[in-house]
Amino acid sequence: MDQNNQQLIKASVVIVIITGLIGALSIVADGIGATSGKIFSLCLSLILYGITATISMVVTRKPEYKILGTAGMIVSGLGFLLLAIIILGEVDGSGLIQLAFALFIAAIALAHICLLHNFNLQNKYAHYARMTATIAIAIFSLILITRIFEPLPNLYSLAGGQSVLKVIVAALIVDLAGTLLVPLCNRLKVESPVEELSFTPEPPTVQNEQPPV
Repeated sequence: MDQNNQQLIKASVVIVIITGLIGALSIVADGIGATSGKIFSLCLSLILYGITATISMVVTRKPEYKILGTAGMIVSGLGFLLLAIIILGEVDGSGLIQLAFALFIAAIALAHICLLHNFNLQNKYAHYARMTATIAIAIFSLILITRIFEPLPNLYSLAGGQSVLKVIVAALIVDLAGTLLVPLCNRLKVESPVEELSFTPEPPTVQNEQPPV
């Protein structure tokens, strides 16, 4: 295993432990004040985005999904940096806050998709379930992000828009059902296993034919 990768993982473990301790102590020791609130918010943000980034990082070990995992890590990093700027700089601009929410939703969506693609699928039914869940996640996340960037008065009209609300709830249900079906269907015994999709072309296998006798 790559030694540099191991050093990065060890450093990340130390950072997470220190972050968790500081975040807990900031509340236990000082209560909820201005300074302790900022420290707690930063620690919580780092842990949450660390979860999404780590899930995305795991799938990068598969060459065919390396781009997907890298995108999830980048979005998680950008989301944490923007949120840290908002917390430390006490920025109250609606544009930055909307962008922060959008990056948070995108980070969760990409991490969710990466988690599904980390499974080694054994049959076509698990493949169909993962594909369905991925589409539902994309629809659900894109609609939410679109609603976030709408003018402020329209944010409160989400419940009033029955058609949009129905699509959001339906996509969420399909997303959850598909996520549950992936590990369940993956344990089904079938005769023909699924062929994994790959973005790297592989040369065709040449079979040695025995000359006729």
